[in-house]
Amino acid sequence: MPVLKIEEDTINFAYYKKDDVSFVKIYLDDLNGVSVTAHTDKSEEDVKAFLRKKKNWLDEKWKKLHLDLYTENELKENAKIAYLGRKYKLNIEETTSKDPGFTFHKGKFKFTCPHSLSKNKQEQTFTQLMENWLQKKAEEKFPQLYQGALMENDQYRLGVKTDSAIYLNWRLVKRSKQEISKVIEDLKQEKTY
Repeated sequence: MPVLKIEEDTINFAYYKKDDVSFVKIYLDDLNGVSVTAHTDKSEEDVKAFLRKKKNWLDEKWKKLHLDLYTENELKENAKIAYLGRKYKLNIEETTSKDPGFTFHKGKFKFTCPHSLSKNKQEQTFTQLMENWLQKKAEEKFPQLYQGALMENDQYRLGVKTDSAIYLNWRLVKRSKQEISKVIEDLKQEKTY
């Protein structure tokens, strides 16, 4: 399966060549991600260039289908952050410490940040620390739900099944265990959406 990196995003895509196709077709499947069909004369580099041009369209289409996974969390007191199907309050604490932090304790998230950071830098730091925390939890929780389930960073699929493992979009850790298990079951049965 070809891979395209655009900035920090990874796009794994299936690439099919056909003689009877006159233009490049993109198909977006929840479980299996991006599929591209093009004429046999098109090179993989041409297809990658086309996907680069269509990145905004892919983002818009995918995120519209999965608002629960891609809704941006605002950095404000008592904002809600989704984790394993529930939403937990966020507490913000400005400190004199130089090191920002993001923790979960007693049913609440806590973001600590230095007074000296600009508002923009605080938001960037918050997003990065929150995503790192969720990715770490995805690495822990997914194998508990299914032995051999691993976390992946692909932006445009919920997961994929290979011969040796099941890979799940780390953002799924925002959904309930039952919803994650359903995605795993669908992947095992090689369903498409």
